[in-house]
Amino acid sequence: MEGGFAFEAFKELGFGGVIGFLLGFTLKRVIKLFLFIVGLYIISLLWLADNGIVTVNWGALEEFIRSFGGTFKDMSQTLIKTASFGGGFAVGFAMGLKM
Repeated sequence: MEGGFAFEAFKELGFGGVIGFLLGFTLKRVIKLFLFIVGLYIISLLWLADNGIVTVNWGALEEFIRSFGGTFKDMSQTLIKTASFGGGFAVGFAMGLKM
């Protein structure tokens, strides 16, 4: 019955890889969309500030963006550490980010 155990381990590794790939692929697309929206927002702020319509506290905006980046990094590290799919998840996730 050792072959059954190896098959189950391979199946678990494969399932984790597929889930990791899909999560990485989706996360990359969501991050790109988010960064596009943030870019449009910053460009609009630049335009409004240039025309004297608004005054922007650029230091506070920079601090806000840095704190969000740190929060995202902590969240992604926790997600990868607690994944029960092991190596297959990590490999699939990395492949999803590459695509």
